[in-house]
Amino acid sequence: MKQGTDRSSRVLVSVFAVLAAAITLYQLSRPGFLFGLTSDISSWLGSSIRLVHGALPYRDFDLLQPPGFPLLAAPFAFLSEAVGTRDALAVLRLCTPLLAAGSVLLIGRVVLHRGATAVIVACGIMAFYPAEMYALRAGLLESVVDFFCLAGAVLLFEGDSFSPSWRRILLGGIAFGFAMAVKAPGIVPILVLAVLCASDVRRRLLPFVAGAVLGFGVPTLPFFLLAPGSFLRDIMTAALSSAPGTHRVPVLVRLGDITGVNAVNGGNADIIIATVVIAAIVTASYVLRPRRRPTMLEWFAIAATVLAVIAQILPAYYYSNYTAFVTPFLGMLLGLSLARLFEPPVQWVGVCFAAAAIALLCTEQTITAHSLETRDIAGVVDAEIPAGGCTLSDAPVELMTTNRFVATAPGCNTMIDPQGATLSYGYGSAGAEHLWTVCVQRSDYIVTTTPFQHWFIPPDAQLRHYVSVNFELHVVGKELFYVRNGYPYGNAETSEARAGVGALPNRSQQR
Repeated sequence: MKQGTDRSSRVLVSVFAVLAAAITLYQLSRPGFLFGLTSDISSWLGSSIRLVHGALPYRDFDLLQPPGFPLLAAPFAFLSEAVGTRDALAVLRLCTPLLAAGSVLLIGRVVLHRGATAVIVACGIMAFYPAEMYALRAGLLESVVDFFCLAGAVLLFEGDSFSPSWRRILLGGIAFGFAMAVKAPGIVPILVLAVLCASDVRRRLLPFVAGAVLGFGVPTLPFFLLAPGSFLRDIMTAALSSAPGTHRVPVLVRLGDITGVNAVNGGNADIIIATVVIAAIVTASYVLRPRRRPTMLEWFAIAATVLAVIAQILPAYYYSNYTAFVTPFLGMLLGLSLARLFEPPVQWVGVCFAAAAIALLCTEQTITAHSLETRDIAGVVDAEIPAGGCTLSDAPVELMTTNRFVATAPGCNTMIDPQGATLSYGYGSAGAEHLWTVCVQRSDYIVTTTPFQHWFIPPDAQLRHYVSVNFELHVVGKELFYVRNGYPYGNAETSEARAGVGALPNRSQQR
């Protein structure tokens, strides 16, 4: 590569990193997104907060992923001791623009040697891919997994080949292993790389596998040894479960998330067209350039993308943010494919095509970000629930964003992920019913938008009976507050839950 071209590509990488940070920060500036309700970020930060308060995941509370993120987020958990969970969560969210920019810089480093077309496509997808942007603004784990996978790729690859340094390969394995310690699907690129490294056992395979084992094992093994049964149940059993009464998400919907077509209100025909176009670009780049065999980096991009897509399509349990895991591999694959397809002297065609496509994607995502808003319920909850009370919710974000997640009294519930814990024990199972019975008995306040009798638990008749007799229902706007009889609460109008006589002892009698 010519020095001038290399310099231009580096400038492009920096520009896309700035744009990624800017659009992620813009998402956080939308109404409610810095302090308001978003998806699972409260569960993941909540696990770290429980940990720094002495409760261990898997032994003392259910955590459906390996413990990488609770350890990573420990500084924010300690910060919450001084500023409260609401502000600590906001600080964590303000780190996501840096995470977005860092991922762009890393993927740019991986494809930099392949020129401007590869850089524009890979960095553009990393910066503006709809599922990645959703994961970033909601504070989900996929964006963290992507970052560590890209860090591992930077260490492992030198140009199109593996690094000749076994130390770099060892460190790359550690990065990929820690990605798996954050979320289990991180095993996908590890499997691909293990196969690619098998041609040189001593200098590649052994250092990589050793690194991956260290990256995953060091943060994970202590928790496994303390509660092996619960660890395996939470991570493996729950991952294979699905919620009763729900339908399997159709393959076309999943492909829409993968291609990003759903984000721009595309129909089934548009999803099929987008899928075909992506497949055609990749296929054409190798069919029309048959004299150039795929490099190790290209094999990695191909295999990791295919396996990551399969990992989105096969499982019964699925959410659209899962496809953010595809982002770095798809970005690499399309970037490398277009760079291969439009080689000199027609590389300018690839640059123009890539720039136009990414500009369209950026425009669509900016429009989407402009329309975002979510609720901030701190004022309502603060007025109703005293600080430090034993509080339970089917959506812990309602407690995290209102400084009601941490209780000052001993013996309170340690729930962080209600739906995940239910899936871990089995929906409607005796284990789930016992878990929820203990949680309710160890709570004096329940905050929700869904009547307790319709919770995902589902609560058995005895537990519903217990709540109706021992708690009083207060309704304030969309929020429902169940307050244990005799405990202080705000000045909301109330409507008493009616269902008969209590059957379970109250929380104080259980301590």
